[in-house]
Amino acid sequence: MSTPGAQPNPYQNNPYQQPTLPGTPNSPNPYGQVPPQPFGPPPGGQPPMPPPPAGAPRKPVPGWLWGLGGVLVASAVWAATLFASGTLGGSGEEADLAGYGFAKNLCEAAEFDAFQERYEFQDSAVNKDNNRFSSRQDGLDQSQCSHTLKDPQETSSSYSSTYVYATAVWHKASDPAGEFADQRKAYEDQSNDSYSYEAKETDGLGDEAWFVTEQRGEKSDRELGGLTLSVREGWFTFEMRWSWYGSGDEKPPAASEVEKMLKTDTKAAMAELRK
Repeated sequence: MSTPGAQPNPYQNNPYQQPTLPGTPNSPNPYGQVPPQPFGPPPGGQPPMPPPPAGAPRKPVPGWLWGLGGVLVASAVWAATLFASGTLGGSGEEADLAGYGFAKNLCEAAEFDAFQERYEFQDSAVNKDNNRFSSRQDGLDQSQCSHTLKDPQETSSSYSSTYVYATAVWHKASDPAGEFADQRKAYEDQSNDSYSYEAKETDGLGDEAWFVTEQRGEKSDRELGGLTLSVREGWFTFEMRWSWYGSGDEKPPAASEVEKMLKTDTKAAMAELRK
């Protein structure tokens, strides 16, 4: 009697294995695109075992086999449920987005009112239509907004450039808490002869918040080049960055002034995202 080929095993390979996905966005998609393979005919085209001839006596199925069949069915349902929910092989935790809703246009929530008390928006016609970005994926949503700023106190011959950026990320597949502080402190390890970075924790925002200060120039004569405020609340993170480039006798504002503007506008943007 011929023996049928082995049935394909739908659980042999994890269909949700993470694929490897410049700038932003670069977040891995924790859910794969290939669904579990259904049961089907044996491989190689071999037909299944034919039924016994008509009238042939059938042996009773042992009771223990019925019990085993029930266990297998239950296991298959359990595994399918885990695959569908995306918790097989993961933490199984539900994403805690702390009430922050997705914003397709982050520029509507991040208005930079504090910065506009000192600067004027000077987005070019091209940049005005391309100063925002958003993406929604299975494991992570994100939205960004940026503006070019002009200091009215500067002369027409000034060569300085100032920018602000805001980025909101809704982490739906993993809790960023374990890595958040380390990612900020890691900036300090990038310090070299031309740049230096300092990370310091601050309070009054979310579950944790960090400032990263960038100084540029020779070690003996460095000046403020950038300041970033990063906030995490639950599985939601928000970052606002100010960046300045100047030349000659031009000087940036004091770091304390920029920190105040970043805190004020970050609080306002985060409050808007919770409405």
